[in-house]
Amino acid sequence: MGKKRAGRKVRVDFRPNRQQPRRRDDWTRQYRAEADRLEDEKLVESVRAKGELSRKRTILVDQHELPAVDESMWLHGTVTRVHGLICTVNDSQGRSWECTVRRVLRTLLIETRSPVIVGDRVWFSDQSKVSGGKLVGVIERVDPRTSCLSRRDARKRRHAIVANADQLLAVVSVAQPRLRPHLVDRYIVAALKGQLRPVLCFNKMDLLEEGSLAENEEQDRGELTVREAIDEFRRLGYQCICTSVVTGVGLPELRDALQDHLTVLSGQSGVGKSSLINALQPGLKLPTREVSADTEKGRHTTSRAELLRLDFGGYVVDTPGIRAFDLWAVAPGELEAFFVEFIPYVQKCRFGDCSHRYEEGCAVIAAVQAGQISPRRYRSYVKMFSEV
Repeated sequence: MGKKRAGRKVRVDFRPNRQQPRRRDDWTRQYRAEADRLEDEKLVESVRAKGELSRKRTILVDQHELPAVDESMWLHGTVTRVHGLICTVNDSQGRSWECTVRRVLRTLLIETRSPVIVGDRVWFSDQSKVSGGKLVGVIERVDPRTSCLSRRDARKRRHAIVANADQLLAVVSVAQPRLRPHLVDRYIVAALKGQLRPVLCFNKMDLLEEGSLAENEEQDRGELTVREAIDEFRRLGYQCICTSVVTGVGLPELRDALQDHLTVLSGQSGVGKSSLINALQPGLKLPTREVSADTEKGRHTTSRAELLRLDFGGYVVDTPGIRAFDLWAVAPGELEAFFVEFIPYVQKCRFGDCSHRYEEGCAVIAAVQAGQISPRRYRSYVKMFSEV
């Protein structure tokens, strides 16, 4: 039998609507209902605590400022799905539990929009005895995360998507919708920031082989063609997998890349994330939809992130498709570290705080002019610098 770990005591606020003591008497209501009784209402004395400490509770926390684990009372598991206030948690025996989150834990993790997300390893208390034997519980603690993929939402807040994955599979399409290399750069930066290995999947290669206008459109705009963009990412050292669900090309390589890993799938709506997973494991039968021919935008088919087990080994997290991926918590000064081709030149810049945009004596700009750094990647860096 395990023991509760030692910790220290801290004071935690109650939720806001418990900060004010409850009113004992509603004189207006009583007057309207029974006006004659007001004269006879007895006054009572009451003793109330004063000060802010009276509206706090004391809990035991560890070195991570999280509730200390009580192994004798709690179970350990992994969050596989989050739907509103309900989290689906799989324990070590493979059982699936429907759990809520202890309010005091949400208070401790109030800085994040999602205190509990898919992939989190959690400790939860068994509440099945009070629910007729149904497997339900209350999440008491979230273990520290080894990695976390986050983005910035419409309200400029952090939206944590997946925790504890080891790689990010950024799925983009070469047509319908067309390839956006700058978005691929964002995925790479988000992965590196979240301690994830980026893997790039270029889907719908059958459209390119059929003579799609994608290549000609890029050439008309003076931009890189699809194949040139893929070669550029490969030269930077990123694994690039070209796939097609229609022809089956690249699927064996994709299966090898996913095997024995916990992989986050991310990409715009309509790029074919769910179709790829269905092709690798047809039994999942994830819903798919067609891309609009007019807007080249896909419709959302995955409504929430979900951890899916692969029969050939490993797990994937299918995330809702997004049309933009705003970076979270990437400071302008650290952006240079996520552009691997910049690293050899950063130390040669004249100024230590060089932003590599306009400074005199910038070694990165000189490398771009000398053809040692891709002009497209440099323009992407400058654009991203202004975005973050």
